Amino acid sequence: MDTFIDKLAQKKNAQEMIRANSAAEAAKMEQMQKQLAAYDEVMREIRRVNLKTAENVDNVRSVLAQCMEKLESIEREGDDGQTEELEKQLAGIKTLLEERLAQSEEFMHKENVKVYRNVQAAFTEELEKQKQTTKSSRLPVGLSIAILAAVAADIVINLVSLFMQLTNGKLF
Repeated sequence: MDTFIDKLAQKKNAQEMIRANSAAEAAKMEQMQKQLAAYDEVMREIRRVNLKTAENVDNVRSVLAQCMEKLESIEREGDDGQTEELEKQLAGIKTLLEERLAQSEEFMHKENVKVYRNVQAAFTEELEKQKQTTKSSRLPVGLSIAILAAVAADIVINLVSLFMQLTNGKLF
């Protein structure tokens, strides 16, 4: 009879352990789903900022092109007495516009690099946390690495696309 009671107690303890493990796995899965949703939200925000940045660069370029057209039309219409003075002013304005465009492109590049590095650091930090918490399970680490690789690829694609836009499609 004691053996029967011992076996029953062991079976009940095993069932409780299975339930506890299942609950822990479900909680872990829910946590990972929340993290994935947070990563998706961050990626949407990054894409939105990149689109806004590209839109701003396009607007600056169009305004600069209009200014250059006006300057060239003024240059063509200038009379002989004021031509030399007008040419100096136009040269100064052209130089200023070119400097502003270069500053704008440099600023955009710096901001994109900051965003990339921040995302990279966040993912590296999160990967380290997940490695520490899931040493016994291989699936979450593999899933995390796959997500990290996909996000990194997405960031690289967006940066290359933005770079292509900034350089008018010329890589070098």
